Amino acid sequence: MSLIFLIGYMGCGKTTLAKKLASKLSYEWLDTDAFIEKQEGLTVSQIFTTHGEAYFRSLELKLIQSLDVTVPAVISTGGGLPCFNNLMEQLNAKGTTIYLERNPKELFQRLYQGKSKRPLLANKSDEELLQFIEENLAKRNPIYRQSTFILDRNNQTVDRIINLLNL
Repeated sequence: MSLIFLIGYMGCGKTTLAKKLASKLSYEWLDTDAFIEKQEGLTVSQIFTTHGEAYFRSLELKLIQSLDVTVPAVISTGGGLPCFNNLMEQLNAKGTTIYLERNPKELFQRLYQGKSKRPLLANKSDEELLQFIEENLAKRNPIYRQSTFILDRNNQTVDRIINLLNL
């Protein structure tokens, strides 16, 4: 399949790895959050604040439904995208899904500095942030784990993905 979706919790490295993978494969690269921000002329935080989460999730759904499966692309999804509107099922039908798995404490370390830029994290204390990550990840993990491949932090490399996909 020509679409490769990198999924996982916010801060796990989807965008960084997707850019590198797309470059190495000479595929198109698409970040769903960045695409929606450009389309709406607002940041994800502003969309959540102005229009609400349901509106944002409807934009994600429209974007995934509109993807051209004939154009090879690596797509980094927003952390919640697979968990709403049956999108995990659609991602698996349209391409290969790869879950970039990270533990809650590592995600906390990665998210702590930039939490003000993330609408779901912005006003949380350290304790609340770790608890939120643990609880949210526990809810999302069963969906994320429906991926074609699950990579722990030691296997999240471009070369490992290319080998898995036989490319």
